[in-house]
Amino acid sequence: MMNPVSKTIILVFVMGILGTLFKSDIQAGEVHPVSANQDSAQRIILLAPSAPVILEFTLLVDQSDFRSISNDYIDRMFTSLDQDEDGVLDLKELKSLPAFGIQRYDTGSVQSRLKRLDSDPVDQRLSLKEFAVYLHSGQGSAFRIAGVPSRSSQVIELFRKLDQDQNGTLSDAELQASPQTLFLFDRDEDEVLNLAELRPFNSDRANMASPNPVRQTEVETPFLRLDHDRSVNKAIDEILKKYSEHTRSEIDAIAISCFQQKRQDTGHLPESDKNADGFLNREELFEYLQNPIPDVQLEIAIPREQTFRPQLKFLDKTTNRVHDVQVVSSSKMEFHIDGLLLELRVKSTRHLLADNVRFYQTRFRVVDGDKNGYLTQAEFAQLNLPGIEYQKVDKNKDEMLFVEELTDFLIKDTSEVQNQVVMTVANDGKSLFEILDTDLDRRLSPRELQNSIQRVKDYDGNRDQALDHSELKGHFKITFELGKPELFKFAPRSDAMSMQQNMLIPRTVNGPRWFQRMDRNRDGDLSRREFLFDPALFDQYDIDQDQLISPAEADAIETSGNKN
Repeated sequence: MMNPVSKTIILVFVMGILGTLFKSDIQAGEVHPVSANQDSAQRIILLAPSAPVILEFTLLVDQSDFRSISNDYIDRMFTSLDQDEDGVLDLKELKSLPAFGIQRYDTGSVQSRLKRLDSDPVDQRLSLKEFAVYLHSGQGSAFRIAGVPSRSSQVIELFRKLDQDQNGTLSDAELQASPQTLFLFDRDEDEVLNLAELRPFNSDRANMASPNPVRQTEVETPFLRLDHDRSVNKAIDEILKKYSEHTRSEIDAIAISCFQQKRQDTGHLPESDKNADGFLNREELFEYLQNPIPDVQLEIAIPREQTFRPQLKFLDKTTNRVHDVQVVSSSKMEFHIDGLLLELRVKSTRHLLADNVRFYQTRFRVVDGDKNGYLTQAEFAQLNLPGIEYQKVDKNKDEMLFVEELTDFLIKDTSEVQNQVVMTVANDGKSLFEILDTDLDRRLSPRELQNSIQRVKDYDGNRDQALDHSELKGHFKITFELGKPELFKFAPRSDAMSMQQNMLIPRTVNGPRWFQRMDRNRDGDLSRREFLFDPALFDQYDIDQDQLISPAEADAIETSGNKN
């Protein structure tokens, strides 16, 4: 029987050999990706501070449309439709093709649907690749945007907690109400809020310190997909909410001028305005977003089975809002949009398949306690395979899981994960928590919450008295790669700011001695609860009537008392 490690190495070696057979223009280990074409384009809308930005990525995986990679589900559906088993779907077989929620493909006669789907080659039939493009487009299953926190202070999603009406912005009223809104999170009732109290229950320090794979917490981003109809409608909802200064709420429409800012080519935008009123209502906006004018066009090439270096190319831009484009390397670049810095890179994850298999093969030998060469259900649980049941891996259902069965499952499972292109968006700008935490003690005090309106004013780029995510997060690090096994998904690093919750907060040193002793939570102010003198005196001591006694106010009372 073949050694499982050897089996894995051979598999990876064969994959590399197969990659070299695809084309003879491989030189020095590189395959030059084919030129951009619209069929491979994935469109993204960035909800930038002043107006939406359309990003168009031509995504090539092994030199082919990223949506053309098949999977078990697509294979089974294709086989069920291919009644004559000739490997293609003709016009008669396409009559049974269901609609999958993408208007530009699903409407019209069978002939017109075939014409739109038949792309490469154009032969009045659908190949498995063309069928895969259709299903991936309709379900959005070949591409995913994942917003991940780069620091633990971003996991708490303070923005979402304060956004009471869930409209994607923070108004002055919501910021003013922040002490009342966050009151329930003060579990130790010390009137200050630390990261441990604000962090979601499923991302506590114990989980983050765990050596076992854990599902990474995802956070919201201002990047939205434009592929199937559901994603387009979601984008429309967000556009109408965010750019309220450009909308007419009575007709649920947005001004065309919002999309024309600093544009070099307005193209078919006016054509989408059917009633020529200068606005796009939901129906008109839906039609426009089916094929919008891209502000930025990039080409991305990622290896899966072939061997070449991942590539990222800047193709074109149609707006002056995009500036300072810098190509760092063949796989990295950066540019600015509306004051936002976008750093983009493309990574290869080919090696992770073999690494994933080797790791669990080693774990197999460790958890096989009785060394009988197979795992029972109890032993299998110690592998800590996220979300995987024993029965799913034990193919012959004999309740003896051998390493060969585990290896076969891992190879198949990892290959399925790598069928998807993932756009990971990390925020390297300041989180709302970090902006409000002026004394850098990893806590939010009542005074810091009181001053929140003033603190966020500098971040309100469009000066609309409302703060949104794109204004708050000005530095995005974006990575394009194939999906990774759970083993290689990590929670945000446990940095000093987030993990030293038990660090001693120094005692207040300002103000009179009685003030310092009463300040039990050591936030530098006295609340009514902390004030131990006659409660009637609190208002007298609180000179500015902000419901907090500051050291300066306490000193003033002390000085006044000494004079008397």
